[in-house]
Amino acid sequence: MKWGVLATGLISVVLLWCIWNWEPLEVHAEIASDDAFEGVTWEKIIEDDIESPKGVIQSMCVTEDYIILIENYDDSAEKSDIIKAYYRNDTDIHGNQVEKYSLAKRVVERNYEHGNGMAYNPNTGEIAVALYTHLNPENRGCIFLMDADTLSFKKKVKIADDYNILGIGYDEENDRYIIQTNVDGGYSFKILDSQFQVIEDLGKYEGSSKGNNFQDLCVSGDYIINFPLTLGLGIGDFLNVYSISRKELVSCPPLDFGLEAGTVDEPESICELEPGVFAAVVNVYNGDGSRKFYIYKTMVPYNFPAARIEEEKQEESGPAEDAGKAEESDRAESAEIETQGEAVKAEQEEKPPLTERFKNLMKTTYSMKAIMKTALIIFFALDIILVSYLKVLSVRRKRKKKLEKARRERQRIRQQIRAMYGEQL
Repeated sequence: MKWGVLATGLISVVLLWCIWNWEPLEVHAEIASDDAFEGVTWEKIIEDDIESPKGVIQSMCVTEDYIILIENYDDSAEKSDIIKAYYRNDTDIHGNQVEKYSLAKRVVERNYEHGNGMAYNPNTGEIAVALYTHLNPENRGCIFLMDADTLSFKKKVKIADDYNILGIGYDEENDRYIIQTNVDGGYSFKILDSQFQVIEDLGKYEGSSKGNNFQDLCVSGDYIINFPLTLGLGIGDFLNVYSISRKELVSCPPLDFGLEAGTVDEPESICELEPGVFAAVVNVYNGDGSRKFYIYKTMVPYNFPAARIEEEKQEESGPAEDAGKAEESDRAESAEIETQGEAVKAEQEEKPPLTERFKNLMKTTYSMKAIMKTALIIFFALDIILVSYLKVLSVRRKRKKKLEKARRERQRIRQQIRAMYGEQL
């Protein structure tokens, strides 16, 4: 009995410790393979004019509410650059209906040098701008920080003295930045912590891909994605895909934006709108002298956690029509493979963004953790009560045995006395 009580208590303590310190299995959505961008279809979502006669859209990033661009007015240090924000959703930050992808803000405040890269950090509400050049000598090796809401300059951060920052991306999962240096640093990728300190060098990539320079970059899981500069080479457009863990270029697929023959175009920047959906901004120079930029989006094969996929299936099928819905789901999946662009559009119109649903899944996971903790606390309390009750029973049983033993002893003594004295008693 004693060992049973001790074992029960010990098991309860171990279970309480295990579940209290349990963390949900970390599962990450990620690009399905190195070749995910091979043969993708690009859908144009924004078309607008480049304002300056010498202007170029140099970089792009996305926040929860906006798609934000920098138009480099020209290559002088005197002219202020143009920051534009386009609505990412069909409602503004106040919930009012707006036209999706229409112009929301326009700020002309200061010069951002070449303004070649941007990265949004939702934890700080800041946009880091990679300058690429240093027309002002004091800006060498610096990035500028911009307020993501007001699009106003906040401060300058020094990264290095011996190279400039060509492109920059933010890795939200690991709370870190990844930069690419200019040619002075051999076009190397480097990892910065959240305070912009270099913590790892991923190596030099000069001459590793088509073209002779690089545009802005974005980070998605284990991949760094950017455009090589091929303007004027007559070889078309390409996309570079680098692996962070393997420290190498793993794919360089050609791109087709469906532009008319003879049109000069320059892909400048790419960013991830939501898991598996990427946006690219392309400068387009027409034969009539007009200068425009187009923003395209595409969907790539993506791996999602099994639990999230099951959740989507439950959303798409009702309990009373499981069989029919299963067949419709199969046909819908086949149609999606054939026409990715239309599938992306339908999914975005009918469902919340994938990012939001993934976050909801994680909230549910952590809610389950809280429920399990509460349940185990109740179980542990009941177990303490049970152990205490068993202890009381054990004490009572021992006392009863002791009393019974004493009673038998008294009876034995009485029998001995009767045997000795007989009837005199």
